[in-house]
Amino acid sequence: MSPDEWLPEIPDGLDPLSPNAGGPGDPKDVVGREEELNRLIEAVTIGGGAHVTGERRMGKTWLVKKLQDQLASTATAIYVSAEGNPDSFRARLLDELRRNRRVGHHVSRWEKEIGGEVRLNFGVFGITLTGKATKAASTKAESKDLDVLDLLSSASGGPVVLIIDEITSLCNELGPKQAAEFLGGLRNRRQSGGPPLVISGSIGLHHALDDFTPVNDLWPVPVGPMKDADAVVLAARLLLGIGVEPTSRLVGTIVRETSGIPFYVQGVVDQLRYRDDLNVDAVVTDCLGHNLWQTEHYLTRLRDYYGRKDEACARAILDVVAVTESPLSIDDIHAKVIASHPTMSITRDRLLDLLIKLEKDNYLTREGDADTMSSSLLARIWRLHRRLP
Repeated sequence: MSPDEWLPEIPDGLDPLSPNAGGPGDPKDVVGREEELNRLIEAVTIGGGAHVTGERRMGKTWLVKKLQDQLASTATAIYVSAEGNPDSFRARLLDELRRNRRVGHHVSRWEKEIGGEVRLNFGVFGITLTGKATKAASTKAESKDLDVLDLLSSASGGPVVLIIDEITSLCNELGPKQAAEFLGGLRNRRQSGGPPLVISGSIGLHHALDDFTPVNDLWPVPVGPMKDADAVVLAARLLLGIGVEPTSRLVGTIVRETSGIPFYVQGVVDQLRYRDDLNVDAVVTDCLGHNLWQTEHYLTRLRDYYGRKDEACARAILDVVAVTESPLSIDDIHAKVIASHPTMSITRDRLLDLLIKLEKDNYLTREGDADTMSSSLLARIWRLHRRLP
């Protein structure tokens, strides 16, 4: 057994679980995440809500859908994805309001009274439904509004929680000014008794907002790699789901090579069903090399978030950190970047600003006064796509 080989104990009596590498999942299939879920429940129960953050592929959407499922007996959680353009978000939210068992009949009755086209709007006053009603004694159309947040707050049968997933996508589409108005309107309303809000999204919200005031009252709920014990259970159940015996050596290798990130645990086991040799390293190498997991996104999104000016410097920093096993201090990073890019002009202050951004964007993790890649898998992904040794 090699020195770095890890042989975890596999619990008895595990139920098989079919791999789901990227598709919509059943909240009942979520493994672990008890701490994050308990914090979410506490945030919407005694606070104004939560901001679920973390790198893509960590299972944030599964987590907030698990929250929706858990709240079913005590509250109503309205979930809507903000992915896509603002119009599609408005349409999805309106559909969810119509379907909701506690507020749907109010919306339906109001729409019948209006009798015309109804549109959902959001801005500095929160969320409103607007329609054109025609008076019986006149042909003149009269604008009618229904305050959605008031409706949610006054719903009978328990509180209503609004969950907006992929919030970063919506804010990027709206632009900094309109996004701040929308989120600021939601903040003002929840601080005066409005419904709790849960927002979730991958990196980039700090790029989309000039000011974090509209969301700084929400409890932060970071979602990172799974705990080892939970990742072991997930890997073992998935192996059972494809008819493979979950040995300690195989499970330990899967968890280690995926850094315990749920999507990649799922992805590896999904591919193992096609391999008689059960070679985890070969699966990871093949999936990364052929971009089957869309990991090139880690490189291409730098232009969107950092711009042409800082993109090259950010790449140079990550090149240095990704090939170094131990955490590097800012001065070590500075020296190595300058040594490998003699013509690059980067002051210590500019480097510090970029390190902070790369930490917020989950590329780097700070350990004391030093930085390292946020996971060993991300370091491998970066080295492979950048053709580094």
